[in-house]
Amino acid sequence: MGTTTFSGPVVSNNGFVGAITGNVTAGTITAASVSATGNLTADSGLAPAAGGMSAIQISSTAGLGIYVGSGLPTVSAAQGSLYIRTDGSSGTTRMYINTNGTTGWTAVNTVA
Repeated sequence: MGTTTFSGPVVSNNGFVGAITGNVTAGTITAASVSATGNLTADSGLAPAAGGMSAIQISSTAGLGIYVGSGLPTVSAAQGSLYIRTDGSSGTTRMYINTNGTTGWTAVNTVA
């Protein structure tokens, strides 16, 4: 099968039969589930923002997800969200968990 290009929304009421192989590039993809037998890459093409930016949203709970950024987290997120700090240099500056559902983050000790 050759390359197929879609210039607008793609809708299927009965699902797609078969599989898509190769690279898929799109601005936004909404699906009930996504699986991959290889690597699944989510990349906005932007460098992580100071204070954090959303990387992966998890579940229908608003703001619940995994965030990445440089410096201390200042992004507002749902309680239980994780923040991975790209410039963390010690066991208590590499990862944080949101503890209050807004901008309250507590360091997670990552020392083995």
